[in-house]
Amino acid sequence: MIILTRPPGALAVGLVLGVVFSVLNVISAYVAPLADDSLAAVAAFYGPMFLAWGLAGFAAARNSGKPLVGLKTGALVAFGTFVVLTIVVIVRVNLSLPLMTQRPDWQNLIARFKASGFENLRTYVNYEYLKGAPFKILVASTIGAVLGFLGGCMSLAFRRRTVAVR
Repeated sequence: MIILTRPPGALAVGLVLGVVFSVLNVISAYVAPLADDSLAAVAAFYGPMFLAWGLAGFAAARNSGKPLVGLKTGALVAFGTFVVLTIVVIVRVNLSLPLMTQRPDWQNLIARFKASGFENLRTYVNYEYLKGAPFKILVASTIGAVLGFLGGCMSLAFRRRTVAVR
């Protein structure tokens, strides 16, 4: 798993995961555009993503025997995943804005728009999404670091041992 132990490789894995989860996000939005983000739906979407971040940390730390390698890898993979996912979500929201305004979980956003002084809903939505993006990416990267570290710690039990030849 040499690809995961180097930052460009971990970031590339994160970007690929970002594309995969973005496709799933777009498909689910197409299939059920007015579905509310229930706890079950959120867990079904983010659970596999979080698992992938932990597995990346596990794989990266397995060869080195250093859980901190897993932490770094998990953070980078999560960062890449969420950068792509955030961009795609903003594009998806812009392409389906009239439909999005009918979602029950958007009613607070609509109320904030009316009180915001913004004249254009699209501008306000983009402002809100872009304003929140750095924090969301930071939180995701932190979760990835924690899960990568846990995966790295768990990898110690499965570490490949080399036998010294005398």
